[in-house]
Amino acid sequence: MEFGREFITLFDRVQIRYYGIIIVLAMLVAATMAARLAKRDRRDPDHVWGALTWAIIPAIIGARLWFVLFPTAALVAQGQDTAWYIQNFFNPENGAIAIWSGGLSIFGAVLGGFLGAYLYFSRWHNPIGRFFSSFWWLFIGILGVIAVVLGANNAATWAIVLGVILLVIVVLWLIPPTRRILRRFFGEGEGERFPENGLAMAPWLDIAGVCLPLGQAIGRWANYINQELYGLPTTLPWGIEIEGAKRVGDFKSLVDFPVATTRFHPLFLYESIWNFLAFVVLLNLFLRNRQNFRPGDFFLIYVMQYAFIRFLLEFIRVETTIIGGVNFSQVVSAVVFIVALIIFVMRRRSAPNSAQSEASA
Repeated sequence: MEFGREFITLFDRVQIRYYGIIIVLAMLVAATMAARLAKRDRRDPDHVWGALTWAIIPAIIGARLWFVLFPTAALVAQGQDTAWYIQNFFNPENGAIAIWSGGLSIFGAVLGGFLGAYLYFSRWHNPIGRFFSSFWWLFIGILGVIAVVLGANNAATWAIVLGVILLVIVVLWLIPPTRRILRRFFGEGEGERFPENGLAMAPWLDIAGVCLPLGQAIGRWANYINQELYGLPTTLPWGIEIEGAKRVGDFKSLVDFPVATTRFHPLFLYESIWNFLAFVVLLNLFLRNRQNFRPGDFFLIYVMQYAFIRFLLEFIRVETTIIGGVNFSQVVSAVVFIVALIIFVMRRRSAPNSAQSEASA
């Protein structure tokens, strides 16, 4: 076992990236907190893990899809625009499918995760659940075999490891005791039976809105490991060093910006601190003053606060997406903030006295 800067090497071939470890840890911590809040709210905490399971894959797909559709200006300058990613879709190094090479967007992750959670809580839950309960293991098994074969033929260790993991999941599903454990993880626990018409999503969105900032506060440190999400050069004492290979644009010049003397704004740190403070504030409001809010308000506050800080940080961010000469991510942040604020204000004005009654529903 060897510990490198970005990954752990096992058996001289298998690489486990710290990035992935941190992201998984962030999800587990946020989900554990969400489960505790759900239990405190007299709701079945199994639904937190079920919704998370349904949201993971759509979130990953959404995060990568957004990145491919709206690549950064530095990538476009290198010729890696959307058309290039589509043409090199299966390129294991940096094609559209190569999520392990970096390139995930929080905007796409939130949209994809929201879609997965919506399907979980909606009336589509039971039909989808019944279908995959019967056949999903077959698809997973086929994917596992394909991954192992392709990995063996192309000496791709990651594909072999992925295939083995998928096949192990299938084997565990076929064993009755472990199948019961997996069923519970997929949101089919012994608690509340899932109704055919689904569950009200707003209370669960509020729980997510409180806990997502905690996960983001932890997950942003994965960007530090990969030396990404940094800003313009700074002389502030907390500036961080970025190696030449990780720089973009004019900052690649080690003559104009020497590694030994150039420091950059740690945007990941700014966002991590902001997200943690947002979690503390939202958690206190949720525990002490929730009766003054309507279901869904906490999620809207979460959306507004993140759009706000993202808009500000884009002013000093280095890796930006430029469309028509405009910072696309900054425009999206501004639009999202304004729309969420309008919805929040309209909801507060439309039924100011109904918050307590709805919260207890």
